[in-house]
Order: sequence, then C-alpha cells, then structure tokens
Amino acid sequence: MKQQNEQFIIKQNYEKMFYLQVPDINVSILDIEDSALSRLGHFATYSKLTNKQNHLRYLRNSSLLDYSGFLSLRTHASLTDDQTLKEMVIEGECRLISERLNLMKPNYLRKYLIKIIDDIRLFDVSDDNIDVLLKFCSEYKDKQHVPCNENCSTQSIEVPWKKCLTLVSNRKVHLNQGIAIVPCNQWNSVLVDLFRIIYIKSLRTIRRSMSASNSNNLQIEYLSEKINGYYNSKIAFWKNIDKQISLEELISNKISIPPCMLLSLNSLFTNHRLAHDPRYRLTLFLKDIGIPFEQTLTLFQQEYSKCGNLGSACTHSWDKHHKQIEYNVRHTYGMVGSKKDYQMTSCVLMQKQNIQVPDEGCCPFVHCSKDKLKNILEEFVSIDDDEMNILNDLKNSDQPIQACHRYAHKLFQTSKSLYHNTPTHCINYKPLWMPLALTVDEVLALYVGSYCLCWFC
Repeated sequence: MKQQNEQFIIKQNYEKMFYLQVPDINVSILDIEDSALSRLGHFATYSKLTNKQNHLRYLRNSSLLDYSGFLSLRTHASLTDDQTLKEMVIEGECRLISERLNLMKPNYLRKYLIKIIDDIRLFDVSDDNIDVLLKFCSEYKDKQHVPCNENCSTQSIEVPWKKCLTLVSNRKVHLNQGIAIVPCNQWNSVLVDLFRIIYIKSLRTIRRSMSASNSNNLQIEYLSEKINGYYNSKIAFWKNIDKQISLEELISNKISIPPCMLLSLNSLFTNHRLAHDPRYRLTLFLKDIGIPFEQTLTLFQQEYSKCGNLGSACTHSWDKHHKQIEYNVRHTYGMVGSKKDYQMTSCVLMQKQNIQVPDEGCCPFVHCSKDKLKNILEEFVSIDDDEMNILNDLKNSDQPIQACHRYAHKLFQTSKSLYHNTPTHCINYKPLWMPLALTVDEVLALYVGSYCLCWFC
C-alpha cells in the first residue's frame, strides 16, 4: 500500500498531440485520477476548450497531465465491456485531436507534421496504418500552403479509401479505384480518421496483452473503479438530460428524487408557495435533471395560482408576481440576464448554510430534527428505531452524506458503494438519485502494466 502523497511514475518509450512519444511521467496519483476524470467529463459534455475552463489544466496539449489522462482512459477503454463508454472515449479523443489541429497556425502545424514523421521513423514497425500516416504527413508537409480555408481545394493527396471513412461517408472526397482524392481543406480530417483507426487497434492490442497476463492488477482495478463510478453517477446523468424527462414522469416516480429536493417539492405542493432560496435550488435541480423550462414554469404557475397558506414564508402570487417568477426561472435556466450556466448548490454548501426555512428545503440529514427526519424518510420505506438511531448518530457526528448513503442502501436495497457531490450529481435515473461512490483511506500506487503503450501497437 502506498500513501496518497506518493508519486506515480509511468515509464514509456513511445507515443505530442498524436502521443507518439510519451516522456516519463512523474505526478501524484491523485493528479492521474483527476486527469482521467476531467478528460472523460470533457468528452461527455463536449464543447470548445475555451468553454471548459475547469478542464484546461488537464487538457493542455503535451503536458504531463494530458499524457496521464490519455494513457489512463485508453487503458480503461481497452478493458471495459461498456461499449457506450468506450465509444465516448474514442470519439472524445478524436474530437480533441480535431480541435487542436484546427487551432494550429500553419508554422506550428508544419513543425507538428515534421515531429510525427521523425517519431515514426524511430520505430521499426510494420503496420499499414502507420505507413499511410507517414506518407500522408510527408505530402501534407510538402504541399502545405497559405492561405488555405474551408473552401480551398488547390491541392490534393491520395489516400486508400478505408483510411478516411468519415470523409467517404460524408462524400467529401472523390473516389477512383479504391483511392480517395482528398482536397486540402479536408487534410486535418484524414489525420483524425487515421488517429481513430490506430487508436482502436491499440485498444485491441492492450486488451489481448492484459488477457494473456492471467493476473489481476489491483492498481488498474482501482483506477477502473474510479472511472466507472464517475461515469455511472455523473455522465449517465449528463446523457439523460440530453433526452429530457418530463415533470409528470418525475412526479410519478417521486422515490427517485433526493430527500432534500423532495422536501422542497412536497412543500410546494402542500403550501403552493416556496421561499426564495428553496425555490431557486429546486429550479436548478429541475433544470439540471432535464426538465424543460416550460414545464418548470408551468409547475410554479399552477401552484402559485392557488391560495397559499401560512406554511410558507413566501407571500407571492401568480396574479401579482408572475413576471418576477417567470424572470427568475428564465434567469436560473440561463435564458436571460448574464445567461450563465448556473451550477447546482453542492451538498457541502447546503449543509453549511444557515437555513431559515428548513421545512421548505434543506439537507434533512443536517437541518431537521430526529422526528422530522423520520417523517421525511418514511415516505417510501419503513425505518425502525435501531436504524433511525444509526442515521441520527451519523447526522449528529457531522456525517450527513454517509447518512444519506445509508438511507439509499435501505431504500433501493443495494450494497454498492456510494458517493455524490450535489443533489443532481448523484442522479442516475432509474432510480434518479441513486449515487455511486468511492471512499479510499489509502490510495494504491497505479502501474499501468508491462505491455507496450505505443498508440499504434
């Protein structure tokens, strides 16, 4: 067992943007883990690098953290049986390569092509994909010209059609007896297609090498557990919000809602009002899990059109304040004002807040009395006295998240390890709030294995 501050060293001889030569990597294991998860998170919610400030540290081209994330995710993609995850990694790496190529100025692109050529010539490798890459980069370097934009086709390079399938399928090239004639405005796309082909082949090679070793590597298993937990808890959620769920579906499946958000929703249905902070958090929650803006606004319109009672601190009504309520919902959804993509309040922050109206929204494992907590939790499952005492002890010893996990274990009849950071990050629809987690007292030293990691193997 190694301690968390021990250094993780990957010594590789092979594999800059195409990872043809990877230097010795000496970074902490926590940075290795963060690099892999940040890279995967970027792939799952892909947008331009300039819009992903929180990931830039780990995606800076040719940095040690960039190499670390690449190698870790490739190892995991080679071993996983989850085809959706594997395809996300493959296409994510290809999109990252594509964006980096398109951001390069001509002089840097030329240096990059020369670097690929030199790196390939260092290896005694017999591979038709590498041969095509070497020939293509050599011609690209010699025929590169300025200016060359998306409409330029003054130069062309011939490539076997099977090595540029994306261009062939999109009818971006001319075909002549099995040869694709690629115009200069599509040359970067050929590089991406070649990267994809070689990357996929490397996944198969790594898997075969690991299978032939006939031994379990606890270090690889550790990182795999991290990546799988992150993927199942967060990325499954991000994928779900792309499809959007309806408010009716959510309400009919209330057991799937985290207790903190269920408390706010029930308060809204009971009192037909909701204080400002709980209303803001509930709106954020609905937005983040994929409820369309129109349905969220309709929810507040329906409830605020009813006669409120003294159970809520809010005195607004739809008749008098509908413009304000609608603006607040639009603003939270990032549609007006600064149009910011507001993030859900974290569990830790919510637990530390001085909640003025706990009956309308709070972390029940912090702000509610034992009796109130029992009433909330027993909406879907019976809690006996012994179990309630354990939950209350966790609550009183400042372990609310552990209490939440224990309740989830009982509610969903699972023994799986759990974790979450916000009410929406623990979303994994079916059940919606079921969290996955990892708590590690000691971090294992990670060694990626004895097989070759050159990306063209």
